Amino acid sequence: MNKCYLCGRELKDSNLSDEHIVLNAIGGRLHSKKLICKDCNSEMGNKADSKLAEDLSFFTDMLEISRSRKSEHNQIMTDSEGHEIIVKKAGKSLTLRKPYKEVYNEGSNTIVNIAARNIVEVESFVSSLVKDGVITQEQGNEIIKKSEVKEYKSPLHKRMSISKEAFPSIVKSAVNFYVEKTNDIDTVKHLIPVIKGEEDTKGFIHLYVLKELPFPYNEKEAVHMIHIEGSKETGLLYALMEYYSIYTYVVVLNDKYEGDNINMTYAFDAVSSQEIRREFSLPLTMSNLVDFKSMSHEKYCAEYLPCIAQRADNVMKIWDAKQNKEELQSVIEKAFGKFPEGCIIDEAMIKSIENDIVEFFIRKLDDSNILQTE
Repeated sequence: MNKCYLCGRELKDSNLSDEHIVLNAIGGRLHSKKLICKDCNSEMGNKADSKLAEDLSFFTDMLEISRSRKSEHNQIMTDSEGHEIIVKKAGKSLTLRKPYKEVYNEGSNTIVNIAARNIVEVESFVSSLVKDGVITQEQGNEIIKKSEVKEYKSPLHKRMSISKEAFPSIVKSAVNFYVEKTNDIDTVKHLIPVIKGEEDTKGFIHLYVLKELPFPYNEKEAVHMIHIEGSKETGLLYALMEYYSIYTYVVVLNDKYEGDNINMTYAFDAVSSQEIRREFSLPLTMSNLVDFKSMSHEKYCAEYLPCIAQRADNVMKIWDAKQNKEELQSVIEKAFGKFPEGCIIDEAMIKSIENDIVEFFIRKLDDSNILQTE
């Protein structure tokens, strides 16, 4: 008989829940119906799970990760001047979050710069400036006349991190995987109040960045991983949690472990939606985790932060390659579409198609590094 390990209620057909061990909201496919009940799943989903999904949503959205429950989600990024930009459809559409104007004097001249989403917003700004006596009606009419749509070229930035509010979800994923594979709740039952948000995650979850990875690294993958390892020798049973090949945390499942040696790994490439094989051992101790946590800020920034930045950059290269492939296909289709169907292709037509493709690559060189992460 299976029971919900969070509340202890018997799992029946009426309260069964398909619990995603790795959140479906970030592309997870691993799930189980013998872990928690429908009520507990719903409560967790509205709290920590939702926060973790939001914290990771930039990569989920930009990589267009496949999910069973997919809803449109936009990213808010900032340009070099601090203006907020709404990024839609994995970067294919950029829109100002709100219009703005800049008014300043250069000698005897009044300079007016307006950035808006449509001509109505431009006219509204102009009307306000005329009413306030900043410009004349004639000058306002000239501003409206000169208004034009321009392609947005400014680099965009977004600062990302996993918040403390999402930590119970990470702990839950680790416990879910362990219980699913071992059917042993006693070893990790002390974590139930942590998962439910009744106790702090402090001491149970640790940021742990690996400079040297103990498994093969593929730059074309963005991997979610749960690695469980424990031994009597170290006295530690832990889960190494990885998200999008960038963020890594260690969840301490039991720091007084006396059971059999255990080593099991689940790894899933969210880009290809394929499970991948990883076999490795990383015999951590509590001393390793304490030493990492007590590291100086200077050492962390010099030795470990660049590793995270490089892995994030590699994930963005996956996005860039995907975008380029889709855009090039569109350019080719439009280039051929200029000519009647069934016509005989001559040298002039080939030259025209070549020019369209060359212009695409020139434009991509100009557009490099438009999106940046921090």
